[in-house]
Parts: sequence; structure tokens; C-alpha cells
Amino acid sequence: MAIPENQLETWTHIGAAAQSAATYQSIKGVIESSNAPYASRRIDSFLQGSYGNDTNVYGADSDVDIVLRTKAFFHYNLDSLSEGEKTAFRTVHPTDSKYQLANFRDDAIKWLYDQYKTDLDTSGKKALRLKATDNRRSSDILLVAPHRKYTRYYSEQDKQCVDGVMFITTDGTSIINYPKQHSENMTWKHQNTEERLKPTVRIFKNMRNRLIRDGKLKSGSAPSYFIEGMLYNVPANQFVRSRQATVENCWGWINNCNSHADLTCANGIHPLVRDNTHTSWSVQGYIDFLEGVRRLWQGWPF
Repeated sequence: MAIPENQLETWTHIGAAAQSAATYQSIKGVIESSNAPYASRRIDSFLQGSYGNDTNVYGADSDVDIVLRTKAFFHYNLDSLSEGEKTAFRTVHPTDSKYQLANFRDDAIKWLYDQYKTDLDTSGKKALRLKATDNRRSSDILLVAPHRKYTRYYSEQDKQCVDGVMFITTDGTSIINYPKQHSENMTWKHQNTEERLKPTVRIFKNMRNRLIRDGKLKSGSAPSYFIEGMLYNVPANQFVRSRQATVENCWGWINNCNSHADLTCANGIHPLVRDNTHTSWSVQGYIDFLEGVRRLWQGWPF
């Protein structure tokens, strides 16, 4: 039998919004302090992930994901430019900044350790982590710089580019992402589904959490970011008043779409499903999640 409407309605509820907001404001005051060693490096911060996009649920997804960005320099991709355009770009930008992401990370670790001591965990591959306390949720702090993918360049006044951010993992891998586009597209789609997209995302996240809890899905195989992206692709007319009908519509549309390879992440840039890339959902992880949802739906109570 299908999961009852009242259970789905419960799963639409947003989780721990007040505490997550307080956590971010507390950390923001520290990481944006004028006393930080990187304070002169044109820094700002913002939320991303479930809390940033209002798709967080109770229990799991409890980490507050914070981006700390320096705009003192930028990375770039010139692959789409002609040789003449590349020459014009290099005339304006002949050398790279001496201050790079590795320096930013060193400065951030020093400052955060001074403020948080052993609550700071630097062992993560991508982000620095602050452990939870009685009044603070566990938080990840991702250190990034701007990234620009140029599609036109004749001068600083005559150029076109796609703005993103770049961070570097501890093994030296550069990853480019587009949090602004992700957030804006999710908000636009939410509004165009009569504000039904984000509650539906929470339902699917809760189904994932139930599957993991019951040992029916491997932890980490269905990241929240990709669940948001998956549902972003579903046409707005599939999100209806009934929660049950919306879940069935979304699952059916996703399974019956012409090509999963054509689905994109919510940023509209990266492919949603593709192996061997940090910015896409693995094919097996995607298949396992859809199959898990089917079994949970048809076998309720699981």
C-alpha cells in the first residue's frame, strides 16, 4: 500500500530552522571578524545545502553548511574563447595572485583553532568542521574562491562568463560548483509549483532516511543535493495538492523520462547522473535510491 497522506504531511515539516539560523549567525560573526588573518582578502559567507535552501528535515541533515569565500582572486576557464580572446584576457590578467586557496585554508585553520580549539576538525577532505555543542549544530565550513567560465572576452567591459565557486580538496582535486544558480533555480521552481517543490524534497529525504535507518539503502548513496536536483527536473504540473499523488507523479515522471543522462543538477549546469565526477550522482546511487523509494512505497509499513 502507499504511504498514507498524514505520514507524508508530517515528512514535509522543516527541521530545526531556528537553531540552524542561530548557529550560522554565531559562526558568521567569527569567520567574518575584522580580526581574522584573512579579513583583508574581501571575504563573505553564505549558507548552502539543506538549510540554505529550506529543505532540511528533522534528525538527519543536521549539519549547517557554510561557504566562506575570498574574492581577493579568482580562478577561470578560457576553453571556450578564441585565441584572440585569450590574448585579450591575459593582457588584462597577466599573472595569478600570489595568495591562493591553500593560503586561505592555512589562515582559516589558524583563526578557527584560536576561536574554537578542539571543536575544530580539519580531517575532512572538503570542508572544515565545527563539532556540535549544546547550543550549536555541527557545521561544515567550505573555503572557496570565485570561478569564472568565460564564453566571451574582448575587455573587462565586453565579456561574458558563468560565475561559480571553486574549492580544492585535501588531495588536490579542484571542484567547481554553482551555489547561486542552484539556490535561485530551486526558489524559482518552488514558486512555480505553488510552493510544493521544497515540501516534496523533504518527503523524499525522509524516505531516504527511513531506508538508511532500516538498512535498505547505503548511507551516503543519496546526497540531499542530488535529491533536490532530481526533483528540480520534474515538470511543475506534476506537483499537485495531494502529497500521495505528487510523490507518485514525481517518481513516475523520473522513471519514465526519455533519458536520465539529460537530467541536470538544480544549478542547470552539471549533469545530475554521471559516474566518475564529483559534481554528479553516481549511476548506481541514483538507481538504488529510486528502487528503494519504490520498495518503501509499495511495502508500507516497511
